[in-house]
Amino acid sequence: MMTRICSLRVLYKVLFMWCGCGLVAAAAAVAGETIFDSVCQEAQGVSRGSLAAPLSPEQWQATVAERREMWREMLGLSPLPPRTPLEATVTGVLERGDYVVEKIHFQSMPGAYVAGNLYRPAQITQPLPAVLYMCGHTKGKVSATYQANPRWFGQHGYVALVLDPIQLGECQGLHHGTYREGRWDWPSRGYTPVGTEVWNGMRALDYLETRADVDAERIGVTGLSGGGVVSWCLGAADERVKVVVPVCQTGSTEQVVVDRATDGHCDCAFWINYYRWCWPDLGALIAPRALLIASGTEDVLWRPTAFRDVAHRIRHQYVALGESSKFELVEDLTPHGYTPKLRQAIFTWFNTHLKGDPTPVADDVTEHVEPEENLLVFGGRLPENDQMRQIDTLLVKRAELPAVTDAAAWAAYQEATIKRLRGLTFRYIPPDCTPRVRDVRQDGSEPGIWFGSDVFDTADGLTLHMKTARPLSAAPPRPTVVYAIQPDAQSTFMGGGSSRPRVDASCATAGVEVRNTGVTSVGPGYLWTLRRVYPLLGQTLPERQMHDLLAGVALVRRAPDTGPIAVFGQGYTAPLAIYAALLDPQVSEVILASPPESHEDPQTPEFLGILRIGDLPQNLALLYPRPITFVGSVPPAYEWTRQLYEKLGTADRIRVVESVQQWRPL
Repeated sequence: MMTRICSLRVLYKVLFMWCGCGLVAAAAAVAGETIFDSVCQEAQGVSRGSLAAPLSPEQWQATVAERREMWREMLGLSPLPPRTPLEATVTGVLERGDYVVEKIHFQSMPGAYVAGNLYRPAQITQPLPAVLYMCGHTKGKVSATYQANPRWFGQHGYVALVLDPIQLGECQGLHHGTYREGRWDWPSRGYTPVGTEVWNGMRALDYLETRADVDAERIGVTGLSGGGVVSWCLGAADERVKVVVPVCQTGSTEQVVVDRATDGHCDCAFWINYYRWCWPDLGALIAPRALLIASGTEDVLWRPTAFRDVAHRIRHQYVALGESSKFELVEDLTPHGYTPKLRQAIFTWFNTHLKGDPTPVADDVTEHVEPEENLLVFGGRLPENDQMRQIDTLLVKRAELPAVTDAAAWAAYQEATIKRLRGLTFRYIPPDCTPRVRDVRQDGSEPGIWFGSDVFDTADGLTLHMKTARPLSAAPPRPTVVYAIQPDAQSTFMGGGSSRPRVDASCATAGVEVRNTGVTSVGPGYLWTLRRVYPLLGQTLPERQMHDLLAGVALVRRAPDTGPIAVFGQGYTAPLAIYAALLDPQVSEVILASPPESHEDPQTPEFLGILRIGDLPQNLALLYPRPITFVGSVPPAYEWTRQLYEKLGTADRIRVVESVQQWRPL
């Protein structure tokens, strides 16, 4: 009897746990996913779709040029900057017995200085293979680690050039834009510091090719940590590199998003991911050239589950191209950094593929450390007015102001520019943003106005709310103003709360709780991470919020009592309104209050690569001939927009009202 009672208790417990799990799952289904869940699933899609099947030799050959140009575009290097004179200068030479160190600087762009040390054998009788060594984030070339490796190459029959990264050593500039400096204009510029590092590396290759002691057909690249990611990126961008060896900087988008490893990386670890690439896609561009991945299994930033999967996918590509011997993964039980095993495998790999000598290397780097002051290129006095300090504004080609001659010319520019915006900045916003409706509720009324709520799911898994306010006295169809809830709004109670524009009594309003407002607000514990994660998915937080606004517009349009729809934006939400209207030609007009004037301002909501296409005043003008209303006054930058409308004979469609309440549909 006791046995039967115990069995029943176990059964009841199991049933209770099962039902409880079911209730939890049901509750989760009702509540929808968190933003963190959403980006993790998106990142999973990016990584698991990356080189899911290897390209056939025919596919690889037919697409390689296009893929390389896409890759350079994600680095901010399409088109490539002009190859201006390097002005390469040797400021000193250190004689060290069997090897020599040359202290060198060159200019990757006019006035933008790159400093490095070149290690070579003391005696050279013929052109030698060369290795470009990229440093991680320490003191640069003077660091003991970053002396030791190029010194080994210089002592073993190579010419090895080690470069300082920007912001470190003697190279000026800035790496930590969004990481520490609040430079949210960088995504809008389409700028990433790894683009600068790759460009500096390409110019270093240009320099090595000029040297009589270098065989230009035998050049490789390697580096640790930040230098590892530059090795990946340079190898994919420039076919002159014949051997690529990234060290402790291999992983996947899924891993860095799920683990929040983005928090441990500055901006140079990632590209502007317009096309949703992951590391296997870089491997497919490096193939069939020699590629060795060197990793530590205890690396907290790059986990073995990720780098092993990346290596597995890339290996299949090399097999498909008939070059399986040119790819390998070497790992050791170690944290982020070198071990003798990793170094000896790296040296053997270079010997094999640049010298034709596969004999395993048995020796390792020496313990000698050159005093830092001996290796300084500028002797402690950095160049004044170094343009590397402004490289984030110089490297990526910005859009030029369009020349407006007549309506036909503007129409052609309009069509081409909107197509470019849809293909790049807004690549992941579908033509139809109509969401799935979960619930429609009546929220009560006050004299003359009825309040309601719509609950809907976005395509990327979030459940959002929209707060509506409809006048009871106005006959349908009613003009409706749709707007995004402000990020700092404490409440959306009663039709949108403080975010709701106080429109005329004849107009309805709909306030969309775009992500990171209302119940999806993430707060400071994740907001910084989120803004840095979205570009890895080809998106930004404001771009996703604009997508949510478009979903709200689509819902409003389905209501039978809806008349013309205008979108309203104030301050932060003004760009969301501008671009929502631009992507939805059925939006009748735009109402703007205190809009930011340029995406060059780090406080302006960021949209990937938008400045490569146009700034806010020019992009707003793409709405022509739809009406635009400014509340209060026309900000100075938008005089350009007003003058264009005037030139095209539609000056009356740019209006100014003292308050939103004075606005009426044109």
